[in-house]
Amino acid sequence: MRRSHGTEPGRRRSRTVVLTLAAVLLVGAGTSACQVSTKAADRIELCAKIFGKTFTDPFPDNVEEARKKMRDRADELDGLAKQAGDDKLRNAIQSTADKMRNADIREKGAVRTVVGYIGEQNDRIKELRQTCLDHHDYP
Repeated sequence: MRRSHGTEPGRRRSRTVVLTLAAVLLVGAGTSACQVSTKAADRIELCAKIFGKTFTDPFPDNVEEARKKMRDRADELDGLAKQAGDDKLRNAIQSTADKMRNADIREKGAVRTVVGYIGEQNDRIKELRQTCLDHHDYP
């Protein structure tokens, strides 16, 4: 996997996903660019931070190091859960952190398809994604 400017693999993809999520949240909430409630803005910002920590390298060079990074990110999510303004979001963040701790990280060269990898990522963040995109929670 080619790395550019010393960034982690998938970092650029993660940023794109986070920015896309933020845009979808704004549109889905039916808000104008000028009228976003503080609660909605805080929730969008928190969701963007969290999604940025959930994506993994599909084929890490060092599996043990990747597992440690994943556990560290899960611990960071637990810290971010304390910032959640409501129980629904807090529970989704904590559930995502638990799934990250139990993630199946495979070594480089392991049999894994792109579809399988995306499916694993999707399963891990499904509840969080649904909670962050629920426009009924954005007054």
